[in-house]
Amino acid sequence: MCGIYACLGNFDATNKVLEGLKRIEYRGYDSWGIATLNNKIEIEKHIGKISEVKKLHLADSDNAIGHTRWATHGGVTEKNAHPHLAKNGNFALVQNGVLENYQELKNELIKEGYKFQSETDTEVIVAMLEKDEQKIDLKKFAKVIRKMAGRNTILVLNKNGEVWAYRQGSPLIIGQGQKNNYFFSSDLASISHDATNYHVLENQEIIHFDGQKISSYQLDNLISKTINFKKMDHQALEVDKGNYAHFMLKEINEQKESLLKVLALSEKIFPKIAKKIESSRNIYVIGAGSASYAAASITNYLRSNKRNVYHIPAYDFTDFKNLFDKSDLAIVLSQSGETADTIEAVEQMKTKGVFIISVVNMPSSTLMNMADIAYPLNVGAEIGVASSKALTGHMLFGMALADYLEKQNFSFISEVTKFSKQLEDWFDDQKIMSDIKETAKILSKKQDLYILGRGQLLTSALEFALKIKEVSYLHAEGFSAGELKHGVIALIEKDTPIICLVNKENRENMLSSAHEVKARGAKVIGIATDNEEIFDIFIKLPQTEKFTNLSSIIVAQLLTYEIALIKKLDPDKPRNLAKSVTVK
Repeated sequence: MCGIYACLGNFDATNKVLEGLKRIEYRGYDSWGIATLNNKIEIEKHIGKISEVKKLHLADSDNAIGHTRWATHGGVTEKNAHPHLAKNGNFALVQNGVLENYQELKNELIKEGYKFQSETDTEVIVAMLEKDEQKIDLKKFAKVIRKMAGRNTILVLNKNGEVWAYRQGSPLIIGQGQKNNYFFSSDLASISHDATNYHVLENQEIIHFDGQKISSYQLDNLISKTINFKKMDHQALEVDKGNYAHFMLKEINEQKESLLKVLALSEKIFPKIAKKIESSRNIYVIGAGSASYAAASITNYLRSNKRNVYHIPAYDFTDFKNLFDKSDLAIVLSQSGETADTIEAVEQMKTKGVFIISVVNMPSSTLMNMADIAYPLNVGAEIGVASSKALTGHMLFGMALADYLEKQNFSFISEVTKFSKQLEDWFDDQKIMSDIKETAKILSKKQDLYILGRGQLLTSALEFALKIKEVSYLHAEGFSAGELKHGVIALIEKDTPIICLVNKENRENMLSSAHEVKARGAKVIGIATDNEEIFDIFIKLPQTEKFTNLSSIIVAQLLTYEIALIKKLDPDKPRNLAKSVTVK
């Protein structure tokens, strides 16, 4: 979940790395650091967000590597921040991942007399590379890598100008600049600012830069292989806040256009998916975090066409692994395509012969490359840590696929076109936007709130609660309204805010639940297309009932954004979180 950025062979490498790290700060923002090379390696590192840094103390350099950290091993301190410098000053190293056997390796090094300066697992890798003070060459680099367990990506800058890199699990991309200079990044979108071509490292691929040219090797045989760079699609990877104060607000508003973009390849790919679904025994829909709630929503839609459809949170896949076989199919959801829990689930399913369909927003990501059919989500770069347009994009994908399976046509596209126009008008409605802001003021003063839904709006209620928790730090829980009388109603007391997500399908039961909580003193906040007498506060949704599940989530996104502003929080970078969860 950390971010790596490097620039090699460029007169402005120091500033290039600074700006590159700012673009991938969403991967971790506990601390950051940069190492430069000018005859010797110099390092600057600090606690806090690199986005707030205007100028470095480091001098300009032709070669620089950098890192922005999401802490796993060791607290948030300057000593634990990356890059880590070898004690002899010969190289600096950055890591993305977790060295799972670090304690065993660390104990061996301590017995041999090595004195650790940090609490990180990363320093164990540094110590192994520095051992015996031999020059780092391919054989020595490979020998150290083979001792490392877990998903680890590392990059090493040597004092002699050479660079070594290795990818296992956590992503790493090489970018090629116009002047044959090179860039490394954990993220394809971030590198598009500097590079014209790119190469995504495969698992267990080693890269060596000798100061002029790049070489590639595979760990198992150490035989050199050709790197085939691809042309960068800069438009698809554009990262810019525009006139918005935060990426989160920009990405919420972009849903007016992004939902239609999700269906851009539906006519080409849906028939292939439908054919495979028809011949499959079981369908598993898998994701983690917001993608897991989207997976639950898709599961419900697909069950209307096929009985054996199951939702699996990626981190719980081991409960199902003995059930998988080659007659099964999995639809796998991820924004980044690098979610560690989800990748591990897919790896296990592929050993059983399960057919994989990935629905991912990031081009050339691991999950896209692992899939038998890769469906690009196509909503554009999503930088805010809390998923917005990727989440609604995943849900819309499921709705569109279920509609196609039922009707065998693409009439759903015209319905989405109509809804997108309604959504545009809805965002422009000052009364509705004012109601959301006023509701945010009320909720910002509360400690607890509960969101009730039923049917297709249950997963919307769960995602609603997640958004409130992760961005505004309020305690929020989503429940099925049917659970009220089975225990949840004990939580209700005077002025407890209860958000009710209502559509025509669940209206009768939801209004009954609203009366039950109001009788216990709750303040009922209704989110629906039409107002009801029982609502103390009403937020109006666009009129198309079919998309109430999506529009109610957009209300959640706007509410939590406004609450964060009231509480003076950073909605783009919630505490303790990172955008791409590349560690388990």
